[in-house]
Amino acid sequence: MRLSIRSRLVAVMLAISLVPLCILGCASLQDANRLSTGIAAEAEAIGALSIDESTGALTALGTELVRTKATDVARQVEIYLADHPDLTLADLQADPAFQAIVVQPVGRTGSTMAMDADTLVIAFHENPGDVGVDLHERKETNPAYYKLLQSGWGYIDTAGTFAWADESGSVRDRYGYFVVAGAPTADHVYLRVGATVYLDEFSAPARETQARIEERLAAAKAAIAEQTAAMSTQNTILLLTLATMGAAAAVAFLVSASITGPIRRLRDLADRVSMGDMEETAIEIRNEDEIGDLAASFGRMIVSMKYYMEKAASASERREEA
Repeated sequence: MRLSIRSRLVAVMLAISLVPLCILGCASLQDANRLSTGIAAEAEAIGALSIDESTGALTALGTELVRTKATDVARQVEIYLADHPDLTLADLQADPAFQAIVVQPVGRTGSTMAMDADTLVIAFHENPGDVGVDLHERKETNPAYYKLLQSGWGYIDTAGTFAWADESGSVRDRYGYFVVAGAPTADHVYLRVGATVYLDEFSAPARETQARIEERLAAAKAAIAEQTAAMSTQNTILLLTLATMGAAAAVAFLVSASITGPIRRLRDLADRVSMGDMEETAIEIRNEDEIGDLAASFGRMIVSMKYYMEKAASASERREEA
């Protein structure tokens, strides 16, 4: 049976908290301080599990959007080259319209680029200073990145994670997806299009949620410690156990809903787009975080796909009329 992320989060959190809390409820009749410590530990475990599940879901969504972006740009390149079969690589590098197609933003920290699929020399990049760089030079300085590029011989798609220094010099994990456009330039150059982005961009909303959870857990632990110090009856302890279970379920539901809701809407939209349904593709996600950025990037991708699909259809009609 297929369960949603929200269902799994709620079920796992309740399963983790139910048995330990019942046991602790009985044991706390003899030791109230021990009860407060145990509940706090379980609450922390629930929070950690929630963050792990959310981070995994966000990362999976992010890498899929990167793949979609790279594939989309490669298809746009093919359409443009089919419409301009007489342009060489040098001509394309001097063409602002083609530059705008190849170099596009990916989220907040990523972008697309293109290189000669055979020589691995960068042809298009958001940083003009990187154009002309031979990526064989990365063999010693960044072997993981070089190995990823080498695995694409034969013009196959490649994807993977590699370390990359950001603008501040900090080394962070970066994810990339590379696709070779199926149409060559006039001078027979095939372009390998790549979309790359720092992985921690996808998990940032989960980390922010983790900070809020930890803050509330600290306050809850203090309140539990204060209240259990005054407990003397079984009914009071039982009520505390039930209240904690209810709070765990509520937190699990709210946290999972805030993260999986936008993911579900993006997934449904991606399914419709993948089937060629370009109607009602408006993205109703207003998150002011990385999920919102990914939704905006996906929206721009849909606009581009509509434009180039219409352009390709128009070109096909003109050829048929001719």
